[in-house]
Amino acid sequence: MTMSCPSIRSQLPDYVRATLSENRAAVVREHLQRCPRCRRRCDMEEVLMSRMAAQFDVPPPAPDFESRVFRELSSGSGRRVHMAWGGAVAAALALGLFIGQFGLWQPDEAGHEAVAVAEVVDPPVVAPVERTVRLAFTAGEPLDDVTLTLNLPPHVEIAGLPGQHQVRWQVSLEQGDNVLALPLRIMFPGDGELVAELDAEGRQKVFRATIPDYPGASRHAPVDVKEPAT
Repeated sequence: MTMSCPSIRSQLPDYVRATLSENRAAVVREHLQRCPRCRRRCDMEEVLMSRMAAQFDVPPPAPDFESRVFRELSSGSGRRVHMAWGGAVAAALALGLFIGQFGLWQPDEAGHEAVAVAEVVDPPVVAPVERTVRLAFTAGEPLDDVTLTLNLPPHVEIAGLPGQHQVRWQVSLEQGDNVLALPLRIMFPGDGELVAELDAEGRQKVFRATIPDYPGASRHAPVDVKEPAT
Protein backbone atom coordinates (compact mmCIF):
# COMPACT_ATOMS: atom_id res chain seq x y z
CA MET A 1 0.00 0.00 0.00
CA THR A 2 1.38 3.40 -1.04
CA MET A 3 0.45 6.56 0.83
CA SER A 4 1.03 10.22 0.02
CA CYS A 5 3.29 12.48 2.06
CA PRO A 6 0.36 14.36 3.69
CA SER A 7 -1.20 11.04 4.72
CA ILE A 8 2.09 9.82 6.17
CA ARG A 9 2.66 13.08 8.07
CA SER A 10 -0.80 12.98 9.61
CA GLN A 11 0.10 9.59 11.13
CA LEU A 12 3.53 10.53 12.50
CA PRO A 13 2.27 11.44 16.02
CA ASP A 14 0.80 7.94 16.36
CA TYR A 15 3.83 6.37 14.69
CA VAL A 16 6.36 7.82 17.15
CA ARG A 17 4.12 6.79 20.05
CA ALA A 18 3.94 3.24 18.62
CA THR A 19 0.13 3.28 18.57
CA LEU A 20 -0.31 2.45 14.88
CA SER A 21 -1.21 -1.05 13.79
CA GLU A 22 1.76 -3.11 12.60
CA ASN A 23 0.61 -2.92 8.98
CA ARG A 24 0.30 0.88 9.03
CA ALA A 25 3.57 1.27 10.95
CA ALA A 26 5.33 -0.82 8.29
CA VAL A 27 3.94 1.43 5.54
CA VAL A 28 5.15 4.54 7.39
CA ARG A 29 8.61 3.03 7.97
CA GLU A 30 8.95 2.14 4.29
CA HIS A 31 7.93 5.65 3.25
CA LEU A 32 10.37 7.28 5.69
CA GLN A 33 13.24 5.24 4.28
CA ARG A 34 12.79 6.81 0.85
CA CYS A 35 11.44 10.29 1.72
CA PRO A 36 13.96 12.65 3.39
CA ARG A 37 11.36 15.37 3.95
CA CYS A 38 8.96 13.12 5.84
CA ARG A 39 11.91 11.64 7.73
CA ARG A 40 12.81 15.15 8.94
CA ARG A 41 9.21 15.62 10.02
CA CYS A 42 9.40 12.35 11.93
CA ASP A 43 12.60 13.50 13.65
CA MET A 44 10.85 16.72 14.68
CA GLU A 45 7.91 14.74 16.03
CA GLU A 46 10.24 12.55 18.10
CA VAL A 47 11.99 15.63 19.50
CA LEU A 48 8.63 17.15 20.36
CA MET A 49 7.48 14.03 22.17
CA SER A 50 10.70 13.79 24.18
CA ARG A 51 10.50 17.47 25.16
CA MET A 52 6.89 17.05 26.21
CA ALA A 53 7.81 14.02 28.29
CA ALA A 54 10.69 15.87 29.95
CA GLN A 55 8.62 18.98 30.68
CA PHE A 56 5.28 17.52 31.66
CA ASP A 57 5.88 13.84 32.39
CA VAL A 58 2.85 12.97 30.25
CA PRO A 59 1.93 9.28 30.13
CA PRO A 60 0.84 7.77 26.82
CA PRO A 61 -2.90 8.19 26.19
CA ALA A 62 -5.26 5.28 25.84
CA PRO A 63 -4.86 3.68 22.38
CA ASP A 64 -8.37 4.70 21.32
CA PHE A 65 -8.39 8.12 22.99
CA GLU A 66 -8.32 10.41 19.95
CA SER A 67 -10.43 8.06 17.82
CA ARG A 68 -13.17 8.18 20.46
CA VAL A 69 -13.09 11.99 20.53
CA PHE A 70 -13.37 12.45 16.78
CA ARG A 71 -15.79 9.55 16.30
CA GLU A 72 -18.14 11.32 18.70
CA LEU A 73 -17.76 14.61 16.84
CA SER A 74 -18.31 13.08 13.39
CA SER A 75 -21.34 11.07 14.51
CA GLY A 76 -23.42 14.23 14.85
CA SER A 77 -24.65 13.10 18.26
CA GLY A 78 -23.93 16.43 19.91
CA ARG A 79 -20.93 18.03 21.50
CA ARG A 80 -21.06 16.42 24.95
CA VAL A 81 -18.05 14.15 25.26
CA HIS A 82 -16.77 12.80 28.60
CA MET A 83 -13.14 11.70 28.60
CA ALA A 84 -10.86 10.38 31.33
CA TRP A 85 -7.27 11.62 30.97
CA GLY A 86 -4.35 11.11 33.36
CA GLY A 87 -0.95 12.57 34.17
CA ALA A 88 1.35 14.32 36.63
CA VAL A 89 0.14 16.37 39.60
CA ALA A 90 -0.03 20.15 39.03
CA ALA A 91 -1.11 23.11 41.13
CA ALA A 92 -3.82 24.69 38.96
CA LEU A 93 -5.74 24.50 35.72
CA ALA A 94 -3.45 25.49 32.84
CA LEU A 95 -3.05 24.99 29.09
CA GLY A 96 0.00 24.39 26.94
CA LEU A 97 -0.16 24.41 23.13
CA PHE A 98 2.32 22.41 21.07
CA ILE A 99 2.68 22.64 17.31
CA GLY A 100 3.63 19.07 16.54
CA GLN A 101 5.22 19.47 13.12
CA PHE A 102 6.11 23.14 13.07
CA GLY A 103 7.24 24.50 16.41
CA LEU A 104 6.72 24.30 20.14
CA TRP A 105 5.04 26.52 22.71
CA GLN A 106 6.49 25.98 26.20
CA PRO A 107 5.16 27.64 29.39
CA ASP A 108 7.63 29.54 31.53
CA GLU A 109 8.27 28.80 35.20
CA ALA A 110 5.27 30.91 36.24
CA GLY A 111 3.02 29.04 33.84
CA HIS A 112 1.56 32.26 32.38
CA GLU A 113 3.41 32.76 29.12
CA ALA A 114 4.98 30.76 26.33
CA VAL A 115 7.22 31.57 23.39
CA ALA A 116 6.68 30.16 19.92
CA VAL A 117 9.70 28.72 18.11
CA ALA A 118 9.10 28.17 14.39
CA GLU A 119 10.83 25.77 12.03
CA VAL A 120 10.97 26.43 8.27
CA VAL A 121 10.60 23.05 6.63
CA ASP A 122 8.51 23.21 3.46
CA PRO A 123 8.62 25.00 0.11
CA PRO A 124 5.45 26.80 -1.05
CA VAL A 125 2.55 24.52 -1.99
CA VAL A 126 -0.96 25.19 -3.25
CA ALA A 127 -2.86 22.34 -1.58
CA PRO A 128 -4.24 22.32 1.98
CA VAL A 129 -1.71 21.16 4.57
CA GLU A 130 -2.15 19.52 7.96
CA ARG A 131 -0.40 20.41 11.19
CA THR A 132 -0.84 18.64 14.52
CA VAL A 133 -1.50 20.85 17.53
CA ARG A 134 -1.28 19.31 20.98
CA LEU A 135 -3.43 20.73 23.73
CA ALA A 136 -2.08 19.92 27.19
CA PHE A 137 -4.48 20.68 30.03
CA THR A 138 -3.10 20.50 33.58
CA ALA A 139 -5.56 20.16 36.45
CA GLY A 140 -4.64 20.26 40.13
CA GLU A 141 -7.68 18.14 40.98
CA PRO A 142 -10.27 16.05 39.12
CA LEU A 143 -12.79 18.30 37.36
CA ASP A 144 -16.14 17.32 35.84
CA ASP A 145 -18.25 19.24 33.34
CA VAL A 146 -15.37 21.33 31.99
CA THR A 147 -16.32 23.15 28.78
CA LEU A 148 -13.54 23.33 26.18
CA THR A 149 -14.22 25.63 23.22
CA LEU A 150 -11.86 25.93 20.25
CA ASN A 151 -12.22 28.85 17.83
CA LEU A 152 -10.35 28.80 14.53
CA PRO A 153 -9.85 31.50 11.84
CA PRO A 154 -11.58 31.14 8.42
CA HIS A 155 -8.59 29.52 6.70
CA VAL A 156 -8.22 26.72 9.28
CA GLU A 157 -10.44 23.80 10.21
CA ILE A 158 -10.13 20.57 12.15
CA ALA A 159 -9.35 17.63 9.86
CA GLY A 160 -12.52 15.61 9.41
CA LEU A 161 -14.80 18.53 10.34
CA PRO A 162 -14.88 20.64 7.15
CA GLY A 163 -16.30 24.13 7.44
CA GLN A 164 -16.48 24.14 11.24
CA HIS A 165 -14.50 26.91 12.88
CA GLN A 166 -15.85 26.49 16.40
CA VAL A 167 -15.95 23.17 18.24
CA ARG A 168 -17.09 22.69 21.81
CA TRP A 169 -16.54 19.68 24.11
CA GLN A 170 -17.95 18.97 27.55
CA VAL A 171 -15.16 16.98 29.21
CA SER A 172 -14.01 15.55 32.51
CA LEU A 173 -10.38 16.19 33.49
CA GLU A 174 -8.39 13.99 35.82
CA GLN A 175 -5.71 15.37 38.11
CA GLY A 176 -2.53 16.05 36.16
CA ASP A 177 -1.76 16.53 32.48
CA ASN A 178 -4.46 15.75 29.91
CA VAL A 179 -3.21 15.75 26.31
CA LEU A 180 -5.15 15.84 23.04
CA ALA A 181 -3.48 15.84 19.61
CA LEU A 182 -5.62 18.00 17.32
CA PRO A 183 -5.09 17.69 13.53
CA LEU A 184 -5.56 21.10 11.91
CA ARG A 185 -6.11 21.56 8.18
CA ILE A 186 -4.72 24.88 6.87
CA MET A 187 -6.62 25.60 3.66
CA PHE A 188 -4.71 28.65 2.39
CA PRO A 189 -2.39 31.42 3.65
CA GLY A 190 -3.95 33.74 6.20
CA ASP A 191 -3.63 35.40 9.57
CA GLY A 192 -5.42 34.49 12.74
CA GLU A 193 -5.21 32.74 16.06
CA LEU A 194 -6.29 29.53 17.67
CA VAL A 195 -8.34 30.53 20.70
CA ALA A 196 -8.90 27.90 23.38
CA GLU A 197 -11.38 28.65 26.16
CA LEU A 198 -11.74 26.62 29.35
CA ASP A 199 -14.69 27.00 31.70
CA ALA A 200 -14.48 24.92 34.87
CA GLU A 201 -16.81 25.52 37.81
CA GLY A 202 -16.99 29.23 37.10
CA ARG A 203 -13.27 29.60 36.48
CA GLN A 204 -12.57 30.76 32.95
CA LYS A 205 -9.27 30.85 31.09
CA VAL A 206 -8.64 31.99 27.52
CA PHE A 207 -5.45 31.14 25.62
CA ARG A 208 -4.37 32.40 22.20
CA ALA A 209 -1.70 31.11 19.82
CA THR A 210 -0.73 32.03 16.28
CA ILE A 211 -1.71 29.41 13.71
CA PRO A 212 1.33 27.75 12.02
CA ASP A 213 2.25 29.49 8.77
CA TYR A 214 1.06 28.08 5.48
CA PRO A 215 4.13 26.82 3.53
CA GLY A 216 5.61 29.65 1.50
CA ALA A 217 3.79 32.38 3.41
CA SER A 218 5.76 35.09 5.18
CA ARG A 219 6.91 34.03 8.61
CA HIS A 220 5.61 35.68 11.74
CA ALA A 221 7.89 36.82 14.48
CA PRO A 222 7.79 34.75 17.68
CA VAL A 223 4.63 35.48 19.66
CA ASP A 224 3.54 35.12 23.24
CA VAL A 225 0.68 32.89 24.31
CA LYS A 226 -0.83 34.86 27.18
CA GLU A 227 -3.17 33.83 29.96
CA PRO A 228 -5.44 36.65 31.09
CA ALA A 229 -6.32 37.18 34.72
CA THR A 230 -9.29 35.17 35.95
